[in-house]
Amino acid sequence: MKKTISFLIFALSCAVSVMAVNDNILKYDIHGAGSGIEGTILVKVYVYGKKVSDSDLKSAAVHGVVFRGCEGNESGAYQPPMTSPVAETEHASFCDAFFSADGDCQNYASIVDGSYERIKTKKGYKVGAILQVDKVSLRKDLEKAGLVKSLSTGF
Repeated sequence: MKKTISFLIFALSCAVSVMAVNDNILKYDIHGAGSGIEGTILVKVYVYGKKVSDSDLKSAAVHGVVFRGCEGNESGAYQPPMTSPVAETEHASFCDAFFSADGDCQNYASIVDGSYERIKTKKGYKVGAILQVDKVSLRKDLEKAGLVKSLSTGF
């Protein structure tokens, strides 16, 4: 009986600590938004939260292009992810610094003027914008960091 109670207390404490860690994960949706200039991709990003800043939108756009990819846009174009989602846990220290509010990911995305949306929800806000992501420069820098494999490695 004592072992069962001890196990339950341990399990609950682990669950609470896991919920606290996962609370900081940015919740977002990403979709294609058309074609940009050569070497870039336009994406529509919606970030959910109580306070959403422009840096959150940029981080979500870059994170989505790298780890999720994005569904097709009006032209039917599909952007596959640059790497697998497992790479994020394998390179956790790099990703934490790179995707922070003042991290390097901010340099690869810019918000398109006039595309900003803010919608009030029960749990906070749903903030959206169209962002232009420089995927060529992003890929080069992530290849140097070892997060993304070079396109010529398969040949």
